[in-house]
Amino acid sequence: MSVIKEAENTRNKDSILKVLMDNFGKSVPGKVLAEVSGISRSGVWKHIASLRKEGFNIKAGIKSGYKLNSIPDRLLPKLIQQSLKTEVVGKRIEYYEIIDSTNAVAKDLALKGAPDGTVVIAENQTKGKGRMKRSWLSLPGENILFSVIFYPNISTDLVFRLTMLASIAAVRVVRKICKVDAKIKWPNDLYINGKKVCGVLTEFSADFDSVHYTVVGIGLNVNFNTSKNREIENIATSLMEECGEKISRLSVFTALLEELDLLYNSFIKTSGEGLEKEWSKYSMVVNRKVKIISGKEEKCGVAKGINKSGHLILLNENGQEEEIVCGDLSLRFN
Repeated sequence: MSVIKEAENTRNKDSILKVLMDNFGKSVPGKVLAEVSGISRSGVWKHIASLRKEGFNIKAGIKSGYKLNSIPDRLLPKLIQQSLKTEVVGKRIEYYEIIDSTNAVAKDLALKGAPDGTVVIAENQTKGKGRMKRSWLSLPGENILFSVIFYPNISTDLVFRLTMLASIAAVRVVRKICKVDAKIKWPNDLYINGKKVCGVLTEFSADFDSVHYTVVGIGLNVNFNTSKNREIENIATSLMEECGEKISRLSVFTALLEELDLLYNSFIKTSGEGLEKEWSKYSMVVNRKVKIISGKEEKCGVAKGINKSGHLILLNENGQEEEIVCGDLSLRFN
């Protein structure tokens, strides 16, 4: 099949799906779908069959037409973009059933000139990772694992602001959808009731002080049953466990992309000035006793907040303020 023909088939199928989703739970005559998509009734049937293979529950009636009864719990681009309201983030979405790492694929796409705001989403990762090369445990189809490519006009010392931006977007969405008191733990995690629910990993390419691209990866536990994983059950949680019911990944993901887009559009204009104040509203570390561990070195004190670059301000045991730069370190509470 030629590229042009394939693109035409995709457009036709997407137009059929849009009509069915706009009339969710209601029958739509095959004649209407044929007119909307500009194809024959037999062509409509072929696309309906294809949608069913993708997991869409579509009932067909000889006289009534086609009725969409349910959609698959998959983060398909066609489902996301049906209702997505963004200017930059998610205009292009690369979807994978399984890959090694969304960040790795996103970095490769950035080198090839993928548009600003391109999203890479996967149902499963074989080599998902967080900071300090820690693995990110996630079962297929339960969580949200994605990366976004950004081309911010900033110097390298401001890259961490994008981690702050992503953390703020995630905490806002979790609080809004799940009505829980989610908080940000410096430098890059979200916690609910003392357990980790989300992590952010920011990577970038730069020459000297000029940033070429930045890839922000986010892993959010949505319908993950952590009690079945002894390795993490005491330190991790999920939105499902905190809310007591299964959560629509599609709704959470769409809201997250829109929140990222809102913050990124502001970021483009201001380079993220003032983000540290917004971040502090949701912080779980400010004014708490903490221990910073980096290799064999340990520093204890009270976290006073972060500065404009996102560095932690630590009031050490000698009563002096120290600036802690995010790197290969971990933060623990004393």
